[in-house]
Amino acid sequence: MNSTAYKRWICDACGYIYDEAKGDPADGLAPGTRYEDIPDDWQCPLCGLMKSDLRLLPDTPAVPASKTKSFKTAGSKSRGGSDYVVIIGAGMAGWSVADAIRQRDPERPILLVSACKGQVYTKPSISLAISQGRSADDLVDSDAASRAAELNIQVKPETRVLKIDTARKRVTTTKGGIEYGKLILALGAYQRELAIEGDAVDSVLRVNDLLSFKKLQHRLQDCVKDVTIIGAGLIGSEFADDLNRAGYQVAVVDPANRPLEGLLPGLMALELQERLAVKGVDWNFGVTVKRIDNDAGKLRVELSDGSTFTTDLVLSAAGLVTNLQLAKKSGLSVDAGIAVDNDMRTSNPDIYAIGDCASVDGRSFAYIEPIHRQADAIAADLVGEHERFMPIPPMVKIKTQSMPMTVCRPVSSDDEEWQMVTNNKDGCHFDMVNENNLIGFALSDVLSSDATSYYRKLNA
Repeated sequence: MNSTAYKRWICDACGYIYDEAKGDPADGLAPGTRYEDIPDDWQCPLCGLMKSDLRLLPDTPAVPASKTKSFKTAGSKSRGGSDYVVIIGAGMAGWSVADAIRQRDPERPILLVSACKGQVYTKPSISLAISQGRSADDLVDSDAASRAAELNIQVKPETRVLKIDTARKRVTTTKGGIEYGKLILALGAYQRELAIEGDAVDSVLRVNDLLSFKKLQHRLQDCVKDVTIIGAGLIGSEFADDLNRAGYQVAVVDPANRPLEGLLPGLMALELQERLAVKGVDWNFGVTVKRIDNDAGKLRVELSDGSTFTTDLVLSAAGLVTNLQLAKKSGLSVDAGIAVDNDMRTSNPDIYAIGDCASVDGRSFAYIEPIHRQADAIAADLVGEHERFMPIPPMVKIKTQSMPMTVCRPVSSDDEEWQMVTNNKDGCHFDMVNENNLIGFALSDVLSSDATSYYRKLNA
């Protein structure tokens, strides 16, 4: 069987794609290994969900060569056109929506514009890579030109968008103007900057993409032994676990009372805290970082309670801020993000938004699982179909290998609403119930393998 018959399977929890053509050599699956030939106990290498939880990706529709337009990819001088779908942003959201559109419409001209190189990679893999010994280059699934060729679209990497003229339907970039028929904003979010004093503030690393992760790896090679992480949320906790497993001494600072305070049941959060503390992670809760100063080749960190300690490197994971500047300048409605309806349309009917930068009913869905549903909603709307995005609570996989967890919780809920179902050697299981209806769940350790079945039950 030739390579054109190979299939791809996606883990909706973390975005990992198993490509039969590429296999999973790290787990002993050679290129060409068919999905049905994978052992049943194989797990997603990023988040640990079971083989049975992955979903088959539909093939890009085949069309006769005589009817297929061929688009130049990277390096082309395309200026778009009134029939073009132009996508701004080459993160997971940008590439996902390009893929979804191409599945439904083999001929629509698509141009993806990216301020970065546009490399295709699974962002959640970043917070697992250090202990796995994987470099930034190892995380890249494809370069922009190769992926664009697979999808038969155009791509303009390293091209920054300066403004959008909604009246003329034209985007101004650092490499010229681009006309569009429909525009999709996949602008993402950036790391929050904190009000910290000191002469070493500029040394703080904020890791939110492949380039910043490469900088982190470079810094770690410079005789670093101690790492301080600002923030004990999802990314901060995952990095704390990963760096600790890689042999670094880790300290975490957060104004909350425990890790992942706004996401997990209290008992599960405290269990994670204890497991990492036993391994040497130094948790500092109820305080913030006040100053960072240079001190004889080290960094001296002063906390809000007046205590100080030295470290080799400070990594910020203090949350994300939605990229709204371009949308605001373009006159689009914004709230928590770029305001969209359930078709992912903005206040301008010719412009969509997707991913971290978009908000539905005033709520942003800053996780991987909703991105694929948002992409499908946009693609369907573009071809006149109806597959509206439903703002259901996303299933979130927490990739702390010391205590793997999966959680799904409504937006407005308190820890008191969690009800313990199980707490034994196989892990913890908590449910949220409203009038006898399941509205959320949290699972840890071995029990996490049941997450997909609970998620389907919740959304049945």
